[in-house]
Amino acid sequence: MAQVTQDVNEGMPLEEERAKDEETGAIEETEAKAPEAETRTPSKKKLIVVTAVVLATIALIIGLSVGLTQRNKIDDSKTNTSLSIKPAEPKNNEETIMSTQNPNIDIFDNAAVVMNETKLELKELSSGEIMSYREFNKGQPHNLVYLPGFMTDDSLASILAVLPQFQDHHIIAVNPIGWNGSTMKKSVYAHEENADQVMELLEAIGIDQAIAMGYSTGGGIAFYLAQKYPDVITTAFLVHSIPLDGLRSVDENGKLVELDMGGLQRMVSIYPEERDALFQFFKTYSSHPETFIPEDHELVDYFYTAAVNMPGKVEAWKANFDFNVSPIKTQYSEPSMDLASLESNIVVIHGLNDIAVPADQVEHITKLAISDNWAPQGIISYYNDHEGHLVFVDNPVAFAKIYRTAFEEQVLIPNGINPNIKIFDDAAALLETTVREEKILPSGETMSYREYNKGQPHKLVFLPGFGGDDTMTSVLAVLPQFQDHHIISVNPIGWYGSTMNTPLYSHEENADEVMELLKLIGVDQAMAMGYSTGGGIAFYLAQKYPKVITTAFLAHSIPLNGLRYVDLTGEVLDVESFDDVESMLDSFYPNDQDSLYDFIKTYFSSNPDGFPPKDHAINLYGAESSIN
Repeated sequence: MAQVTQDVNEGMPLEEERAKDEETGAIEETEAKAPEAETRTPSKKKLIVVTAVVLATIALIIGLSVGLTQRNKIDDSKTNTSLSIKPAEPKNNEETIMSTQNPNIDIFDNAAVVMNETKLELKELSSGEIMSYREFNKGQPHNLVYLPGFMTDDSLASILAVLPQFQDHHIIAVNPIGWNGSTMKKSVYAHEENADQVMELLEAIGIDQAIAMGYSTGGGIAFYLAQKYPDVITTAFLVHSIPLDGLRSVDENGKLVELDMGGLQRMVSIYPEERDALFQFFKTYSSHPETFIPEDHELVDYFYTAAVNMPGKVEAWKANFDFNVSPIKTQYSEPSMDLASLESNIVVIHGLNDIAVPADQVEHITKLAISDNWAPQGIISYYNDHEGHLVFVDNPVAFAKIYRTAFEEQVLIPNGINPNIKIFDDAAALLETTVREEKILPSGETMSYREYNKGQPHKLVFLPGFGGDDTMTSVLAVLPQFQDHHIISVNPIGWYGSTMNTPLYSHEENADEVMELLKLIGVDQAMAMGYSTGGGIAFYLAQKYPKVITTAFLAHSIPLNGLRYVDLTGEVLDVESFDDVESMLDSFYPNDQDSLYDFIKTYFSSNPDGFPPKDHAINLYGAESSIN
């Protein structure tokens, strides 16, 4: 029996989850107000202790990844939908608008460029229908078949294609029968039937294994791709999708409405056909109007075309109401054994702010399926992105982060794939082409350094931690978030690659030496990032040279009141002399490469699945710096 999983944050009652979210929001609100505080006291420079999103990035340096989900710890009481659900507060700092510019505008602009450069392809199927599709990021290792929602098409997938979390995904964005760009010579009223047509397309274009993502209405098609073709579609992500027991229609009193074809046609007729009116109609479903895609954006033209040129609107709605893969009888459909025969992995991603597809219904039925083991041969998991139905054009960054977590936990790690391996490969390749340079300082010491991403606008001086050196920064240099950073990775006095003719016992003194190097290589203004031990040096760079170092990031650094040395009982020990420190190090750290790797992985990695493999080239560099 395959293991049933659930996201770690979803294993608590909704009230507790909201309390946790509010606490997180309070922390983020405090962080978001930092620039305001700086405005009030302009003489003070920024000292940032890196947390939250930035820490997740820094953690990649030592191979950390997202935490594994808790398994089989679901209580029936935790799926009680009688609890009132309040709209969730925004969870990302990106949503705190610090200027008048929409923080998503670069994403939308890049997506428009990709759309304009990507050809719409057509394939004639054995049914005589013509199905259209676009392929984004060709050549990437992970095939993702994207199925669009009601009145959308392949164009929405262009937003995914430009996000960092999808850069290793080859996205095949398919327009099913009845969607814009594809024909509908014969009405298709079932998602199952449309899945068969999509599978024929995939076979025709040579896709023999992939994951599927169904957004909204497309979730029904994605489910049947996974249920009927598990050898091809190993995992289906149902994103803000119709529930596992089908969609509901209720009147203003909350009473279920019976729907015949006339009712379906009246439902479809509520959507405006004029561009501006239709845009405003969809924007009413936005959970973040301030970050919603601007009405005059080029992408909106694609979205409008998709909406008004969908021939199968009535058919898609009927398929949504008829869809029921659960053992529960509904007003619109009979019980189903479809989940019982599922062999693939179903990942539901939804949000408490979704008012188009009620979040409480989706959450309840998904958790019931998990707790009651409706899919004994498959896997079902649930993730909450806290967003509304139009998440791709509301907060694509928030969705991408949740998706990447789910992708790593549900696809990569269970299949023995290190989720960070491409990062480590790229970092090792970068090291091969980046030369370590040296400068003789006025003190007579020689200090070494490497420069990554030269020419980028944001200079970042990196100070490594204990046992590290400039090579570990290669991991940062290949991450999308650092592509606009010119990284000067410095090995301070006493670190591998630099000399230490006279011992330095002070981070402050080492900061002075680093500043001499920066003068010699022409760095007149920069940020600093000190990792672990390097945080002490970064602090003094910012404190003593504020005109040069405007901001210091202390990443997993020593505390502001210094490090403590404790024994196994927790008693603080005195470290008063060099002999005390030397004795501590000799008894603690192994000196051979294999033992040192095992020691660091055992004691410092919070997720061994994301740690660099022992034989990886990046570790050879790391071991050399640690031992020397």
